Amino acid sequence: MRIRLTALLATLALLFLPLLPASAASTTKVLSTNFTVVNLSSATANVTAQYLKDNGTTWTTDPSLTSFTVPANGGQAIFRQYGITPLGVGRGSVVLTSDQPLGAIVQIRAIEPSSQVPTEGAYSGFQSGAGMFYVPLVARHLSTVSGTANSQVIIQDISTSTASVYVQLRGTGLPSGSPVTYTFGPVSLPAGTSYYYDVEEETNVPGGSDTSWYGSATIVATGGQVAVVSNFFTGANTMQTYRGLSQTATSWFVPLFTSRLANGLSSPISVQNVSSGTIPVGAVQLNCTASAGSPGPSTLSVSNSSAFDDLTSYYFNPVTDTTNFPAGWFGACNLNSGSSNVVSYIQLRFVGTDNADAYEAIPGGETNNVAFAPLVAQKLANGFATAVTIVNLGGSSANVTLDYTPNTACSGCSPYSWSTSIPAGQNLIQNQRLGGDMNGDSIRDLPDGWYGSLKVTCTNGQPIDGFVQLTNVLTATGDTYQAHNMITTSSP
Repeated sequence: MRIRLTALLATLALLFLPLLPASAASTTKVLSTNFTVVNLSSATANVTAQYLKDNGTTWTTDPSLTSFTVPANGGQAIFRQYGITPLGVGRGSVVLTSDQPLGAIVQIRAIEPSSQVPTEGAYSGFQSGAGMFYVPLVARHLSTVSGTANSQVIIQDISTSTASVYVQLRGTGLPSGSPVTYTFGPVSLPAGTSYYYDVEEETNVPGGSDTSWYGSATIVATGGQVAVVSNFFTGANTMQTYRGLSQTATSWFVPLFTSRLANGLSSPISVQNVSSGTIPVGAVQLNCTASAGSPGPSTLSVSNSSAFDDLTSYYFNPVTDTTNFPAGWFGACNLNSGSSNVVSYIQLRFVGTDNADAYEAIPGGETNNVAFAPLVAQKLANGFATAVTIVNLGGSSANVTLDYTPNTACSGCSPYSWSTSIPAGQNLIQNQRLGGDMNGDSIRDLPDGWYGSLKVTCTNGQPIDGFVQLTNVLTATGDTYQAHNMITTSSP
């Protein structure tokens, strides 16, 4: 799952998840995937795809899947890994090679057989790999209010050589004297292939506990570079999917933070210490600015109430912390850890339902002023619809232009463009789940049934980023909620 950009070649590697249930693993669901590719350039992209099973063998050479084009300027191509005879059942990865820069997202769905209760997640493609990744929250047989939690970590070798991969588990909140670390590996991973590490099947978790263990993971690769995705399962149906984090920073942006909204949505923030030392009480500051329409205070400021060791995590949790986080509050936040490097991601939990997913916090220092949402939709007939949250990472108001490009298969769909501004440190939400006339409330009106991609360009140089929520407004059972980060670049 990566996008490697060079002067002449853009290579995108994506991780696919299992199409068959894994026995005695984190989930019994039959999971399938589909991926959406967006062209970031002004020229048609010519793309080839290499499908690899997790044992390193070729999955398919069918030309309908392995060679295609993507139209310029936000053009889109969608490929489904279900109902496709040439691909067949299996699990593995795909490597896309293009003569133009691409972006992509992957959706994971329990869609075949159709009798399954929905389970869904999503993640965006990587722009590069690394020799080390961090996963702030993993669990094995953890008892939660949403059901038993288990984790799966998928690792793809995105280099051209075989990599040796290790997974280090670090326990959180263990009894005094317990061993806190366990290292799994090495696993020899051929170029392009993926390895599925299921924590539910790991009997050597730190502390030796067989129930209610949780902590963090660090993935180390030698001899090559990897990309990492984590699935966090709770209960029978819920799945949160997010990318492992390789870039460390002392400042992070949270495009959307919510606290016990009327629809149940809260967004706990996980912060993993990667500083090589202990982070003391009060050293991590979460400073938030309310969005327009949020009740309560215009700002919130909360710090860590306990120290946490290297490679362990601290959690800001509005679900249980009713003192620092008022009910119904929503806005954008900045996380500052002083001189200590950390990584962070955000859970999106509709408490009381199966719906949940996750996205990664955005590291400070970003300079890109163009952000793409590969897939947006306005109330499709099957209930699918999206909401895009765009955040201004700069110190001044961001003047942005939003260009909506329809999919070529969207009958009667037209392109749309409009401009607005986003105050410094705040967000703009484009909620296409709503119908009717929304003029005057900073949302681009699209006709129901419209689908395609969105390109957001800041015309006055401020850095922008964001994330996308993929939802179903008709299906009330199971987990039909997905989220992923936007894909950013810079204007020429």
